Amino acid sequence: MIFGISFSLSGVTAYSDFSKKSNRHKHFDLSQFCNPLLTISDKALSILENILIKNGEILDIKSPKGFYFFHCTNIIDALIEKESDIVWLDKERGWVSCINKFVLDKNKIQEQTIFRLPNVNCRYTFYGEEFKNLVLKHHLQGIHFDRYETIIIK
Repeated sequence: MIFGISFSLSGVTAYSDFSKKSNRHKHFDLSQFCNPLLTISDKALSILENILIKNGEILDIKSPKGFYFFHCTNIIDALIEKESDIVWLDKERGWVSCINKFVLDKNKIQEQTIFRLPNVNCRYTFYGEEFKNLVLKHHLQGIHFDRYETIIIK
């Protein structure tokens, strides 16, 4: 399963985004099939570039033309482990298998637009309301926003 997580500081709205079902030839603007990299089209880059460059790096792709990778380098240690539901591969080494319930520190993510957590196998990228709103406003294809995991912001 591939996803990113959209969050709202109010704690009321928490979304996961999944790639839409598609066949090989369907157009997309955003895809997380290369997780933790976000594949983005020229169109999506022109809309999201200001947000993306503040939170990571944009990488060229030789093929297919007209697409790029976004690599989030904004790593924020905002997970409150004692209150989260974490499935550990090896707790002693800090290896996380998955997280069923996130409890995030509001003070650490308050000014964040896009971020990742350390020690979670690069699986979870969090996208804020600004990102979500731009995706929806410009009808960018490839992801949609539905709640999946529980996210509590304290």
